[in-house]
Amino acid sequence: MSLSLSWRYRLGLVLALCLLAFCAACGNGSGSRGQSQGTGAPTRTMSDAVGDLEQHPRPTSIVIPSQHSTPTSTPTPKSTAPAQSASKSAQVCGATAPATGGALPTTIAATGKGSAPYGQPPALTSEEIMLTQKLFQQINQDRAACGLPPFVWNATLSGGARLHSWNMYHCGFSHTCPDGLPQCTRIANEGFTFSDCGENIGLAGPYPTPWGGVYSIQAGMANEPASGWHHIHLFSTTLHQIGIGVYVAPNGWIWFTEDMIS
Repeated sequence: MSLSLSWRYRLGLVLALCLLAFCAACGNGSGSRGQSQGTGAPTRTMSDAVGDLEQHPRPTSIVIPSQHSTPTSTPTPKSTAPAQSASKSAQVCGATAPATGGALPTTIAATGKGSAPYGQPPALTSEEIMLTQKLFQQINQDRAACGLPPFVWNATLSGGARLHSWNMYHCGFSHTCPDGLPQCTRIANEGFTFSDCGENIGLAGPYPTPWGGVYSIQAGMANEPASGWHHIHLFSTTLHQIGIGVYVAPNGWIWFTEDMIS
């Protein structure tokens, strides 16, 4: 009899302990649900981490192609002169040695008619006058070596050309700076009537000498293929008058414009 009671007592004790463990587990479960509903501090879940990865993806590697260009043998026209000007040069000519003499311009104008959004250019310096004279001599020397008559100097053209060089210093190296007008329209607005016109522009960086820099640019234009627009203008048989305008910037760069009409 005592053995039976002892067994039942032990069995009851085991059942009581199991019931207590079950109740404790239920209490913990209700606590987790309360926390997820905002009764405790929020926790970061896996879905939040995935969302962050989607909103802030890792940068991908970008390969920038080389910007080096490959020169071609076909020259690109450097001017917007009329297409019929292509027949001006009947033979291949080119630059001669740097000019040391020749006829000088009669009057060199400091400015001319046309758009002047940056004001009028400053007075001509002795250096700008010298470069203008040398360019005029060089062009006519190159023409003479090719059997062509010299250009006739036109002071009004030179004023418009200098104004254009001054404008380019402010708005960029372009035939149509500053207002988008083609060069022949701009030249016509200076008061000219013509059947043909042309314009060459140049920019020479600092060289050992100012004339050495300008000559290197001028020789490059003269030595273009016969189809090059600079060459066509310089050795034209239909253009007869020229005006040259030079502006030397404070940093030593030399801007120059050569305007030609029939």
